[in-house]
Amino acid sequence: MTDCPASTADACSSIIRIEPPPGMRVRFISDLHYGHERCQAPSPRELVDSLDGIGMLVVVGDMAETRPCPWQERGQALRDELRSLCAERGIELVEISGNHDPDIPTLLALFWQGRVAAMHGHAIYKEVAPWSWEYLRNKKACRELIANYADCDKNLHSRLELSRAMCTLTPPIMRREGIKNRFLRSFLHCFWPPQRPLRIVWGWLTCGRKAEQFTRRFLPDTETFILGHFHRYGSWRFGKRAILNTGAWFKHATPYAVDMQDGRIISHSRAEISAT
Repeated sequence: MTDCPASTADACSSIIRIEPPPGMRVRFISDLHYGHERCQAPSPRELVDSLDGIGMLVVVGDMAETRPCPWQERGQALRDELRSLCAERGIELVEISGNHDPDIPTLLALFWQGRVAAMHGHAIYKEVAPWSWEYLRNKKACRELIANYADCDKNLHSRLELSRAMCTLTPPIMRREGIKNRFLRSFLHCFWPPQRPLRIVWGWLTCGRKAEQFTRRFLPDTETFILGHFHRYGSWRFGKRAILNTGAWFKHATPYAVDMQDGRIISHSRAEISAT
């Protein structure tokens, strides 16, 4: 992460607090998935060129594929390019760790005295992604790891560190290697095992409520909570609290951006950038 002059680290290094200068426009996006074969994000240069008037870019997890996988090298190279371009243009880049880039130190960022929080979203679940092949094929090991974090329902730091540990417990499963028929590959990706599509749909239907429950439990003073992870944009309001999902730059998904200034939501709209 590029350090922001207005940022400070919490007692736990996985949480940072950022106070953007008055009047600075801050943009939140997520799930670029640079390097992945299904990535539909613009190139780093195109992305940075679109940031006219933006002083700070916050990538809320899964910027690139950095776990050991066939896309790791390309993902890391594109991430380095984005970092360099933001530095050249004077745009503060805040990187938040997701389940595809657990090497990033920051798991949660608090802005404007904590009134706004940004987190990838995987820490909402102890299992990180209950619909993933990594979890479905390694339930026993995942449950044993979760048991080691007995206070993760009460302690935010413990919950965040559990999410990082879950991401590194097992390597990504390349479930379609060796399958040449693209229709069969697509079917396996979406519908096998049978509980996978059911869990994905249930995640979409409940993510807003689960995000609000997480915020109420761990971040009661937060008024706006921004996340990604689910690859489906969304906007929910629970009393005075807004939950905003930024979608994904991924095949069959839609990317959204949240622009804020002085702690106020300016827009939550589709990110209209031509992909490469």
